Amino acid sequence: MNKNRDLRFAKQFGDFAESLVMYVLGLNNWSVALIDHVGADVLAISREKPCKRIVISVKGRNFPETESKSFDFDRNNINKLKDTAELLDMAPAVSFVFVDTSEKLRKIRLIITELSELERLAEDKAIDFINYNSKQGIQIKFTQTKRVNHLCAIKETPSIFYTELTFNVEGVFSQKT
Repeated sequence: MNKNRDLRFAKQFGDFAESLVMYVLGLNNWSVALIDHVGADVLAISREKPCKRIVISVKGRNFPETESKSFDFDRNNINKLKDTAELLDMAPAVSFVFVDTSEKLRKIRLIITELSELERLAEDKAIDFINYNSKQGIQIKFTQTKRVNHLCAIKETPSIFYTELTFNVEGVFSQKT
């Protein structure tokens, strides 16, 4: 952990990730609301016909350079999201928001897809960026190396929404010499 970071940074990043998901959906003609419910963070209803209603679990991470790039969406999270979606009569969806520097630039990456699509992709043996882990949770990999580029495969998957932001935050309020 970065000892210079504010102790509330993880909470702040989680709040940011949820807000970023709502912002992007809002730009794409969805009505959104932040909720605090078991297994779910955001409600979204499309404003286009036919109307689509989803409840989203948002997972956020800041990946250190030395750590492998993947998320585990465990069976417990899957079940909680499905229960909440059923209760609200909405489709369950997942969003992953992560920050990395794998391309030598700091990027915030955002992925949104329905849970049923993640499950379908995890069962497809031809897909290597997503699978069921040993505990029947879903693991999604974002690795980018010379040998494998999971992020490229994710970007090319039509049922997964992907976008990214590039930024430079070095030297905020520092003296320039």
